[in-house]
Amino acid sequence: MKSTEKKEERLKRVDMHDFFLQKIEDAMQEERYIEASWLIYSCFENRYFRTVEKVKKECRYSKGRCKKPKNEMALATKVRCIQHLAEANCECFRKAFADELFNQTLIWIKKRNNLMHNLLQLEEYEDMYNQFKESSEEGFTLLQETYKSCTEFRKIYYSDNYVFEFPEEAMEKCNCKPKK
Repeated sequence: MKSTEKKEERLKRVDMHDFFLQKIEDAMQEERYIEASWLIYSCFENRYFRTVEKVKKECRYSKGRCKKPKNEMALATKVRCIQHLAEANCECFRKAFADELFNQTLIWIKKRNNLMHNLLQLEEYEDMYNQFKESSEEGFTLLQETYKSCTEFRKIYYSDNYVFEFPEEAMEKCNCKPKK
């Protein structure tokens, strides 16, 4: 399978990601941990969106929440979608993503979101620095692993002999599946 994007666009995207990864590193070195956590979350959003975007049209439930071409689906939903595909032994996901990466990322998302929502709570304010430092450090490590996994996914997905089939098992766990 061939990529549908022009090479120039892919190269611009690489430059963009390098720019933001450097922004994260700079923010962490300068102890701007709230900014770093926000940027890490945003990079996760993009990586998981771009990955789901490649396969979602094969899911019979893709007319639900994920039908929109914009990155509007919740990050945890995107992570779970890919997790379901890996658990269903879909080769391009199973070989590219470590099982624990999904759970660790989902835990990080929840902790980071709680930090953001509680940012202006006096009881949280006093330990905010340490909590956001930890969030940034954990998140950046997970993000680096996610980038590696997404690269491996693309290698498999775009290899000449690979044919993607959306597993029925993963479809049945889809968040876009209508509720009864």
